[in-house]
Amino acid sequence: MNEPIRILIADDHPFFSEGVINALRPFNQYTIVASVINGAEALAAIHLYLPDIAILDINMPGQNGIELISAIKKKWPGIKIMVLSMYMPSDIKLQPEKEGIDAYVLKNSGTETLLAALAELALGHTFYDPNIESQNHHSTDGFSQTLKLSSREKEILQMIKNGDSTKDIATTLFISELTVKTHRKNIMAKMGAKNVAELIRRTG
Repeated sequence: MNEPIRILIADDHPFFSEGVINALRPFNQYTIVASVINGAEALAAIHLYLPDIAILDINMPGQNGIELISAIKKKWPGIKIMVLSMYMPSDIKLQPEKEGIDAYVLKNSGTETLLAALAELALGHTFYDPNIESQNHHSTDGFSQTLKLSSREKEILQMIKNGDSTKDIATTLFISELTVKTHRKNIMAKMGAKNVAELIRRTG
């Protein structure tokens, strides 16, 4: 008898993770070895349990799913990665094939699609949700928008959210106030915000 396929789930919404666990419970070819809520917990659990498949959300606190995929593939290249997300890949500037993602499933596709993806992964194949092609959707929420920012812009955005002034940011980063203002303007444009209050509201 073959050993069950070991699965880790990383999603910061426990209610959703419970739904996945319940959907897989009737199928004894799968076993859930861990259910975690962020990237740090995922890496610790992978180190401990060495799952065959990691099912990951993208928008999680701390290390997001995109960063987590890179870390997993670098250290454990044999683990199959399934992204289970509300976002279209195009929403978050993601090309699944190039990122080492073995399966990409939309959260609104349902259990049958999830099971089809797992079956393909078990056979060593890739699986990309057919609904990715059929839905015309572009997310404009804060998380997907911040992925458009450069690393410097993300750094300055965090300082703005911390309440730092233009002068404070310039002093801390050893750049001119004019450069900070230019970055601020670009951040506002990319995030579609008219003022700092709206910027903070959009980025949580």
